Amino acid sequence: MTTLNPSNHAWMRSDAVSKLFETFPEGSLRFVGGCVRNALMGYVVADIDLSTTLEPDAVEALLQTSDIKSVPTGKAHGTITAVIDKTPFEITSLRKDVETDGRRAVVSFTKDWAEDAQRRDFTMNALYADFDGQIFDPTGQGVADLEAKKLRFIGVADDRIEEDYLRILRYFRFVASYVGDAKLDKAALDACRRGRAGLKKLSAERVWKELKTLLSTRSPERAMRVMLTHDVLETLLPEATNVDGLERLALLERREAIKPDPILRLMSICAREPLQVLLLSARLKMSKDETNRLKNWVEDGTALDPFAHERDMRKAIYLAGKQVVIDRARLRAAGEEDPIKSSRWMSLVDLAMGWTPPEFPLSGKDLQDAGVKNGPEMGRKLEALKALWVRSGFTADKPKLLMALTLLNR
Repeated sequence: MTTLNPSNHAWMRSDAVSKLFETFPEGSLRFVGGCVRNALMGYVVADIDLSTTLEPDAVEALLQTSDIKSVPTGKAHGTITAVIDKTPFEITSLRKDVETDGRRAVVSFTKDWAEDAQRRDFTMNALYADFDGQIFDPTGQGVADLEAKKLRFIGVADDRIEEDYLRILRYFRFVASYVGDAKLDKAALDACRRGRAGLKKLSAERVWKELKTLLSTRSPERAMRVMLTHDVLETLLPEATNVDGLERLALLERREAIKPDPILRLMSICAREPLQVLLLSARLKMSKDETNRLKNWVEDGTALDPFAHERDMRKAIYLAGKQVVIDRARLRAAGEEDPIKSSRWMSLVDLAMGWTPPEFPLSGKDLQDAGVKNGPEMGRKLEALKALWVRSGFTADKPKLLMALTLLNR
C-alpha cells in the first residue's frame, strides 16, 4: 500500500495543518491533488489543498467555532478557504458536476470520495491522503500513472475537456512539469486536438494565467512543440508559434543559469511585429506592466552591437532602457550559433544589469533661470542638451551643459 511518511514531509505536521485536522471530525478531511502528487514524486509542495465530506455551510461553522478565519472563495462550487497564521488552505467539499458548459459547472455535494474523484481532470490528480499519510486512489490508476509518468484524463478524455476547456492547457502544463520524456497518451492528445476550438470560449484572464504558468515551468519546450503539432498552439496564439525560438532560449537559460521568465519566453515564440504583438497582449488582457514590456521590446529601434566600445553600449542601454536591452540581448544570444557572439551578447546583458544610468544634470528650472521660457522651446532645448550629454558618454556636467545652452540661445 502506498503511503507518505509524515516524518519526511514537514508540511503534513505543521501547526496549522494539525489544527485543521483536529478541528474536523475524524475521517472527514483529507489532503488532495497537487500536494499529494508532488510529495509522492519528491517535488516541492507549495500549496496544500484539502477535501472534506462536510458541506460548505458546515465547514464555515466548524472553522468559526475553532476561531479559524474562513473566506468563501468559491462557496458555490464548494470551496472555503481557511486562513491560519496568514497561510491559506482551500477546503473543498466532495462534489459531482451536475451541469457544465466548458467554462463553469453547476455542482451538487456528495459524501462519496470515489464520486468526487471521477469529476477531476487527471488520474494523478485524483489522489487523497489522510493525516497519517495513507494514500487513497479511488480511480485505481492514479498511483500507477504517477509512477509511470503517464498523464491521462479520468474516464473519457473528451468528456473531461468538454466540462472545462481550460483542461487542455492544464494537460500541456502537466506535460511540461511531470511527464519528462515519457510517452504521451494518444487518447488525451487526440481529445485536446478535437476540443481546441473550445479554448476560445474561455476568459482571457484564465487563459493567460494558465499560459504564464506553463511558460514558467523549467522545460516547457516539449509541451509547446506538441501543442504546435496538434494545432492547439496556433488556435490559441496564432501570433506566437516559433517553438524553435523557445527551444534555443531554454538551452541558453540552462547554460547560463537564467531563471525562467514567461514574458521573455513569450517573446521567443513571437515575430517582432508591433501590431501582432500588441493585438496578442490586448486579447490576453495582460497587465499594464506586461504590455509595456512587450511594447517596448517590439518597438525599440536602438542599434545594439555587442562588440562596440563599452561607452557606446552604455549609450544604447540609456536610450533603449535596461529591460529592453536585456530582453533583446538574451534573445540574440539564444539565437546565435557562434558561441563567441552569443557570449558577447550575454556580456551586454551583464553590463545592462550591473549599470545604473546617471541622472541628467539639468532640469527645467535650470533653463528657466538661464532665461529660457516655458513651453515648446524649453522642451526642444532640454532634448538637445540631453542628446549632447549622451554623446559625451554622460561626462558633460552641469556647467558644461549650461555653457552649451548659451550657444543654443544665440
